[in-house]
Amino acid sequence: MRYTTNHEPHGSVSRSEPGSARSGGAASRPASLFSPSRNRHRSTPSRTIQLLLTGLLSLLLIATAVLAWGLYALLSGSSTGGNQAQRHSSATFIAEHPQEPANEQQVLVLAQRYLTALLHHDYSTMWSLLAPARRALWPDEQAFAHFWQARFAHYTLQGFSLGLPSRLSRWVDPETMTSYSDTLTVPASLQLAPDAILSKEANLPPEDQHPASVYHNLPFIVQGSPGQGNEQPHWYVLSGGPADSEAPILPPPQPAARSVSVPILMYHHVSPAPTHNLLDFSLTVTPRNLAAQLDYLKSHGYHTITFNQLFNALYFDAPLPPHPIILTFDDGYEDVYRYAVPLLQAHGFSGMFYIITGAVGAAGYMSWNEIRSLLAQGMQVGSHTVHHTSLGWIIIGDPQLTQQELQASQAALQQHLGIPIQQFCYPSGEPFRHGTPLEQTRISTMLAADGYVGATTDPGPTGWLQQSTQPFALLRIRVDGRENLAEFIASLPPSP
Repeated sequence: MRYTTNHEPHGSVSRSEPGSARSGGAASRPASLFSPSRNRHRSTPSRTIQLLLTGLLSLLLIATAVLAWGLYALLSGSSTGGNQAQRHSSATFIAEHPQEPANEQQVLVLAQRYLTALLHHDYSTMWSLLAPARRALWPDEQAFAHFWQARFAHYTLQGFSLGLPSRLSRWVDPETMTSYSDTLTVPASLQLAPDAILSKEANLPPEDQHPASVYHNLPFIVQGSPGQGNEQPHWYVLSGGPADSEAPILPPPQPAARSVSVPILMYHHVSPAPTHNLLDFSLTVTPRNLAAQLDYLKSHGYHTITFNQLFNALYFDAPLPPHPIILTFDDGYEDVYRYAVPLLQAHGFSGMFYIITGAVGAAGYMSWNEIRSLLAQGMQVGSHTVHHTSLGWIIIGDPQLTQQELQASQAALQQHLGIPIQQFCYPSGEPFRHGTPLEQTRISTMLAADGYVGATTDPGPTGWLQQSTQPFALLRIRVDGRENLAEFIASLPPSP
């Protein structure tokens, strides 16, 4: 069951015209039963009974109203808001579902308050409901409010809906890699539409045209902190679902020119197995070397970030931690799952894994269950086409094949993983490695039209300065299996 905060009909009632056979009017009954001259002696008892029934019904309606108001007061707390339909919806839901344990109802209470505050731009209430660890990611409440004002600046927020609550035995915050146990979650959807200004823009990407399609059933997650003595636990928001910084990006059609220094490292194989040719040697980093590289990053204050954090900084001026870095792993090799993921977890680092969907489950590649496990462990997943097809000349020569590689890989990932896929990686870096400006413009246009938000290159061009005006040409630094630690360090930005 779902409940919604906007005005949606819950059913229809059949009505008939007076005097019709379905109306219960005079035309449907014998005239003698309604004759004043023949039935006057029956009218007084009937009218008395009718008055008694009316009185009882009135008392019942008053009692129901009092109960509903009490439930609303419980839900709304200090929240500023919502219209009467919004207030009644969650109260009705809980009243109709008394079998839900009291603790599991807390996720409904917090989701109702948090998302209602979003609709009313009440960022102070949202801030107060955030877990302290989540507030610590922002310089202050003002920066938090500025971000949400910028993120939905050109959208009309219309309402939200919530599904049924459930428990999560474990949840990993992808921005901090902190693991939380015994959390509560509820799927939350946000109804919103581009405003009049944005609607006039030409060639809007699909997520901007129909944002509700990607803001659907996103996990709203809460956890309770132990109370003191006999006090009840205090519940905080860990992830705000559609009102969370990791919710899908809605790219501005004309972003402000902004750049951030974020090195994006590119790995392929991570394996102790001996290599047999120069190409495999260059593509394979041993677990020992990867551990040394991660040790260096950890000891020098680097913090891994998600691609959402990168785009939030580029588009909406959101803060980044000191020394931000992104670690990416191409192709979806099984050895990366076996050797790299445990090392990332040991260092508290996240990673982005670009998947060749046509190779999933093949020898040497991850299975769908392993890819789902990556997400559960706080990692990210992006598209790397279906067949690792180089997208250089075929963009012009065979645009239909290009679209098939872009769209089918994205669709397979979304179907198997149940999340929007907004990030892409060019196989062999083409057309940004050797291609023409026309090919580069054409593939960027295709990616945007397919609902992708960003794409990483394969050097060719390299560096760590990422540009808001070049979201489909994010630069990476290739980590070569032949390099030693000193060469790895030299490839990073100089220390400030």
